[in-house]
Amino acid sequence: MSTDTIMHDLCKGFGALLMRSKEPSFPEEASRVNDRGNLPLHAACSYQASPDILEALIRAYPAGCSHPNSTGNLPIHQACMWQIPSESLELLLHKYPAGAAVRNQYGSLPLHMAASNQASPENIRLLIDAYPDALHLQNDDGMTPLDLALADQEAVSDAVIALLEGRPAPPELTRRQKAEKYQERAAAIERKLASLQNTGSRRDNDVKVVLAAVRRLADRIPHALYVAGVDPNQLEVALSEASPQSDPDIILLETIRKRGSGVRDRVEDLLGTIVGLEHIKSQVRGLRRSAELSDLRTSLMPSKNLVHLLPPALAQETARPAASAMVFCGNPGTGKTAVARLLAKVYHELGVLRKPKFLEVERMDLVGKDVEQTKLKTKEVLEEAAGGVLLIDEAYTLGMASRRNKVDAGASAMAELVYAMQDNSNNPSFPLIILAGFTLEMQAFLAFQPELRKCFPAVYEFPDYSCAELGQIFGDLAASKGFDVEESLTSSFIAGLLERETTPAWRSERNGRVCEMLLTGVRTQVRKRMRVAQMEGTDDQFDPHLILKEDVENVMKSDFK
Repeated sequence: MSTDTIMHDLCKGFGALLMRSKEPSFPEEASRVNDRGNLPLHAACSYQASPDILEALIRAYPAGCSHPNSTGNLPIHQACMWQIPSESLELLLHKYPAGAAVRNQYGSLPLHMAASNQASPENIRLLIDAYPDALHLQNDDGMTPLDLALADQEAVSDAVIALLEGRPAPPELTRRQKAEKYQERAAAIERKLASLQNTGSRRDNDVKVVLAAVRRLADRIPHALYVAGVDPNQLEVALSEASPQSDPDIILLETIRKRGSGVRDRVEDLLGTIVGLEHIKSQVRGLRRSAELSDLRTSLMPSKNLVHLLPPALAQETARPAASAMVFCGNPGTGKTAVARLLAKVYHELGVLRKPKFLEVERMDLVGKDVEQTKLKTKEVLEEAAGGVLLIDEAYTLGMASRRNKVDAGASAMAELVYAMQDNSNNPSFPLIILAGFTLEMQAFLAFQPELRKCFPAVYEFPDYSCAELGQIFGDLAASKGFDVEESLTSSFIAGLLERETTPAWRSERNGRVCEMLLTGVRTQVRKRMRVAQMEGTDDQFDPHLILKEDVENVMKSDFK
């Protein structure tokens, strides 16, 4: 059973980790290891952390750069195994240059790890510059970095091979050359699939095992197929429309053969509707990676006595991850409720929640006339939200004393929430609870509620929207209501108008509601233009769904005071 700490989990998504780095306990948390000897820094490197995340962890625990885990991997080994961005690798080498020359228990240097895991030419170059001798050194299997790279010739780039051979990297391929190379690679894969269908019984059996694993993924957690370019919905349709005599394995192979890189991903489609808030998106993607790794392990592992056949990254006994309770802090209109509603759909798609249900409540829905009624109302709300997301808006009001009662029942509601969360920590039907409210009020509220605070490890700040983001939100909102905008009415044009016609304080009080106000005013402007067109007899040329620049300018100058 994994013993990952909250910090290890936060390193899978990063957003909440930066918030947590401001707390006094952060240095001590950054030094804790899990049952595999991994620090949070190891976890961050495994999940392709950005330089600011690594900087925060190293600043909190400088010795982490030189700390080996149970297999002798330093954080830089983990980084090279999982294709970390070059800026992050450069930071690790700057903080601990000697790490480039450290071998793990299998005799592998970071360069070995990078070469065997399709590293970018830039990462290979950084590692060679840090420790040139690594080019010629063998691991315990007698393999040099070049040998490891050539083991997967279809995936390795010419630039990486040249660097590992000690030659300058060739010029970067043009877009057309890259496309031709990808076509060659796709053709090679198709030939390999065709040969697999015509080989002997042993290979046929291997293919059937792989196809069975894919089918288990499709049945249990279909969204995981998106990353392989397979649309699970198309696969389901193909299987349902097939005749009873058709071989399901042949249908599955044909679907894989036709796969493409442009498959629509429901989860990414949903995340794409969120403007800004990259820290929340990264946390969701981190949870998704953990879930897919767990599902992949399950699909490949029908019996426990074959664990040794799995790659090391999949061989660890890991339970499917669960979403942590969260706190959303921010000014009005920053999207707290909208994001919570969206997370219900996203986490249901990921299989983290049983239902895409969303329930929003406030103090009056939880607090009754006395303690007993408060406990009863709180239990009823938790039961109603079971399997989905429960958002408690303006949660800080639970800590405000009532004018009528000297003993505030809000404390009873909080106590019932804490008890229920602790008592149902392993209950998959228990709702994901999100507390929301204004930043200062929520900070003060949680500071005086230590038991409640422990139940909500992830705190997300919802910053005020910039003018550029408001311009983008307006465009999305108008499109969702069936409007088109003239070509010159761009997001940047709207952003410039907002900068000139409004003040930061005015926007901060409204945020996303600015776009709703703007669209309401624009609709009025469109109707005015329609009446003029009717009076002039030109209404047959009038487009009632087109928004002009002058519509937006008129609303801002007249209504946005």
